[in-house]
Amino acid sequence: MRSAARHGVFLLAAGALLCAPGCKAVRKWFSPAEQVELSPGDPFSTVKDATLSDPESRRGLEVRMLVVDDTDYDAPRMLRSMLAQAQGGPVIDQGTRERWSAWGFRMVEIPMSQLDAALGTLTPVRPVSVQWLGEFGAWRPLIRAGASEQTSVRVGESSRTIEPGRPRLIARSWAEPMLTESGAQSVLRLDLGIQIESASRNAFALLPDQRSRTLDDEGQVIDSLLSTITLRGDHAIVIIGEIPGADWEKLPEPAPVVVEADREDDPVGPNEDAQTERPESETERRPFEPGARQPIGPGLPALRSLGELMLVAPGERLTRRGETRNIPRRVLIVLVPSVGGPFEMLSVPGVAGSGGDS
Repeated sequence: MRSAARHGVFLLAAGALLCAPGCKAVRKWFSPAEQVELSPGDPFSTVKDATLSDPESRRGLEVRMLVVDDTDYDAPRMLRSMLAQAQGGPVIDQGTRERWSAWGFRMVEIPMSQLDAALGTLTPVRPVSVQWLGEFGAWRPLIRAGASEQTSVRVGESSRTIEPGRPRLIARSWAEPMLTESGAQSVLRLDLGIQIESASRNAFALLPDQRSRTLDDEGQVIDSLLSTITLRGDHAIVIIGEIPGADWEKLPEPAPVVVEADREDDPVGPNEDAQTERPESETERRPFEPGARQPIGPGLPALRSLGELMLVAPGERLTRRGETRNIPRRVLIVLVPSVGGPFEMLSVPGVAGSGGDS
């Protein structure tokens, strides 16, 4: 008992010392984006998929996940330039784009001819993850973030209540014919949604009729985000987390490298000059917020959107030479369609006009 009491006193003292004013220890918080991952697929279905040997004929969806250094907002800057270059009709309708943006997910189309070059301008902090899924008619998770206990998130200028659990991007996708002037062409239908995977996952119970498990049994589905996008194969979709309403035309300038002289006499605890204004290089910085003075160091908004929780890991944007810092990271989800050329209409034997036996 005495040993336990001594241990508790030691922890309290250590915590007080670490949190003392003036201490330069890096503050740490948990972000679900730090544990983001591709959802495990069925290895047998991908290995035996013969279409992988001929990319020109394959149909389905490929998912890429990049975790990049967000110190200088390189991903938003690159995607901003893609928006400026956009030509022709949008792949994503405006209503879908606005609903996802309100929840903190920014969607951008990138021409397939520019995709690799655009992604190559970013600085990965983890190996790029790639998964070929093909066509799949049942809902399945694509990307899963870490578990979150947060039950309230920002949606636009208001807030919504969500269940605790692992937020994940879910989808289903298959090829469909689209009639054009040149005949029936293959397009890829992509249904997207966001679900909070239940931590307990015990909501499902076998009823007397032995019903099958449904999507809702896995956790809360955000109904307003259930969307359908038609992909013709000439554009990929990139999804990143972003503050609702953030203006990419007003991104902060790249963070400076701050060089400071060694000061061995800096106090660790409080001092009489603690209330004086510190130089800007030492002031606390916050993540990018539209319409506010743009700070660079740690500190979270009071309420974050679901997209930010899933796909943005805050950190220190101020670079101090010779010091280790917690690099801010941003996750990019890249959805790459393959449509495999013209859609072939199969004849059905026994049906009049099908070309088969009547």
